[in-house]
Amino acid sequence: MRFSPSSVVAAISATLIAQGWVFADTVDLTTVSAGKKVITRVDTASLEAESTTVLRKAGTVWVEDAVATVDARERLADERAAADESQESVINDCDGNGIDDAEDIASGAADSDSDGRLDQCEFAYGDLNLNGTVNQQDVSILLGWWGIPSPQFGDLDGDGSCGPEDLGALLARWGSVP
Repeated sequence: MRFSPSSVVAAISATLIAQGWVFADTVDLTTVSAGKKVITRVDTASLEAESTTVLRKAGTVWVEDAVATVDARERLADERAAADESQESVINDCDGNGIDDAEDIASGAADSDSDGRLDQCEFAYGDLNLNGTVNQQDVSILLGWWGIPSPQFGDLDGDGSCGPEDLGALLARWGSVP
């Protein structure tokens, strides 16, 4: 398995932010893979993604992939809206099936770490080892599935493989799982 230098830098940057060793207001985390570059701007105070830009290789230069950037920003906005709605909602329904997650678990849905959260939702958020935190261990798991079609873990954007968009999403969600 081969890791791009920027993927490693992004993982290290997120760790430095989480440890409080970065003193800027924002940090740009960059991942590069197969002619695509994803830049995620992270607010160092809240550890939330502020924006995402997707670039593609055009000859020897990087140019913005407007469609992919719009898609990435729409996903970020949808995640924020979903997070806002879930805070306002009376029930905890992370999988969107209209049933409170506690009822799902009582009916046999997987909660292998017994934390009251559906495993499928923790996996989808990026907590790939179910320890309640998105951290360097989850980055390692995601990188282990990098480029593999239909991976068991780490395909956070649902495109059928682990790639830079998934790593960007994982890094944007760094910290405790909500």
